[in-house]
Amino acid sequence: MTETEPDLKVLKTSSCKSITGKSSLTYQVGATPDDDIYIRITKNTGAGQFSDEWIKVEDIQKALAEGHKGEPLTSFLLQTLFKGRSVNTPAFIMAALTQEKLLCALKGKKRGHEFLDPEGFDSRMQKLVSGKGTTSRAKKKAPVRKAPSKKRAVARKKAAKTT
Repeated sequence: MTETEPDLKVLKTSSCKSITGKSSLTYQVGATPDDDIYIRITKNTGAGQFSDEWIKVEDIQKALAEGHKGEPLTSFLLQTLFKGRSVNTPAFIMAALTQEKLLCALKGKKRGHEFLDPEGFDSRMQKLVSGKGTTSRAKKKAPVRKAPSKKRAVARKKAAKTT
């Protein structure tokens, strides 16, 4: 964790559900000129307070690695990174890291997670850092409306004449 705001380029803005599923979160992933990757929460649709400070993903991984061996990873392991800050932020970060496929929720453990291979995340971030990836969400296409079938049009005309 850094005491001052790092010089970052936002690589990605995305959203996910909170771990409890009660709210939607918006988060950003950014990189320093030295290609260090950071993450932060920027919005919560629920009432829970959060800190919007940037946290280095490497620091998060180290804090989680220092957890109890053989035990599920929980957001409590991240509390030292947010000293004196909102208690919601570590769990929100866990949700974002799950969305980014760095963590996986354990079946039967509502708040327990495990590490996933970081290679996929690292590869996606390197593409974004190099400018070869996309930084914005794809725009949704408008739904295609089907033209009414001839049979339905004829049936509607007949129904209109009988009334």
